[in-house]
Amino acid sequence: MLLRITKNYDKPHIILYRRDDGSETWMYAEDFFVRHDLSHYCLEKLLGYTTAFMGMLNNGMDVKDFEDRDKRKQMILSREALYAENIANLFLMEIAQGNFKNFNLIAKESFESWNREFPAPVLLENDITRIRELLRALLNSWKELPPGKIIELSF
Repeated sequence: MLLRITKNYDKPHIILYRRDDGSETWMYAEDFFVRHDLSHYCLEKLLGYTTAFMGMLNNGMDVKDFEDRDKRKQMILSREALYAENIANLFLMEIAQGNFKNFNLIAKESFESWNREFPAPVLLENDITRIRELLRALLNSWKELPPGKIIELSF
């Protein structure tokens, strides 16, 4: 799958996903959703997730379905999808306030506060470092990208 983000200046950005079968789903997005989707990209790619956000899109889900509260409530989410949503937000929190001393402890506390069906995710320190590095690099690339230009990433 291809993730393609077009940066705009005076209107929302465009996030487009071209699935492996050639079909597409896209949405207009403010900076928050660009950053959030980049966080999903980093962790899902590096952890090899196939059934989380990116996998759901690649398998035919419309990205706009995530904006619809009723459709979100009806979604059957895999363990990977639950982990990815929680972890994506934690990595963005780190960008804003600095790295957690113990990422896995924070992930456990956060995950268990809203989900008791699955055990909390535990990431290897090497994976945490790799995700942090890739996310920071992509966010810097996004920040430096001039309006009208595009970032393309293969998933």
